[in-house]
Amino acid sequence: MRRQRKVELLPQLVESIVSDTADVFLLFVDLCGSTLYKRKCIQQKQPDLTWIFRQLIFLQRAADLVKKYNGIIVKTIGDELFAYFEATTYPEEIIKCAIEIIQGFGNLKSFKDESKIEAKVSLDFGLTYNGSIDNLHKFDPIGSAVDRCARLNSIAKKNEIVFSEDFINAIENKMTLPKFKSKYGFKTRTEDLKGIGKIKCNFIVAK
Repeated sequence: MRRQRKVELLPQLVESIVSDTADVFLLFVDLCGSTLYKRKCIQQKQPDLTWIFRQLIFLQRAADLVKKYNGIIVKTIGDELFAYFEATTYPEEIIKCAIEIIQGFGNLKSFKDESKIEAKVSLDFGLTYNGSIDNLHKFDPIGSAVDRCARLNSIAKKNEIVFSEDFINAIENKMTLPKFKSKYGFKTRTEDLKGIGKIKCNFIVAK
């Protein structure tokens, strides 16, 4: 009977998921070289707080900058921050946010040489579903656009902002592509993303 009840509730669950959707801008920001730095700290028998403090400084500063541009923090995943922006956000503001995140760690005198903080950012735009399973998040984006944005971050190099063609299309709704390209000098390359295949992606070196 319990299994039958769950089956009966399935259509309601599906309807709830499908009805709770939104087109949003997506942002992943990742701390570069954190695994290597952590390994060195362990090998040198430094306290765990050495690498943990560095990671928390990175996450807090990145989160503050996302909020400055009216982004919504979804979660942290280890040394990575996931956030989104409402579809009404001007795309260039998100680019500015990403640039400021990457450039915002250069003046930290406490972190230099091996402990230097460097970031990479991926951006995307698309339809997402609400994957929230608790009351802590009003909207927790999941879907193909989120997966693609995460994959883009995995192939990004340090100090790079990588964004999809869908993000470019969103920009073109607000300003001409030649104007955007002359302002930020982005380039295009083809990448083979795991589980997605070969796609054209665009990137800006922000430092």
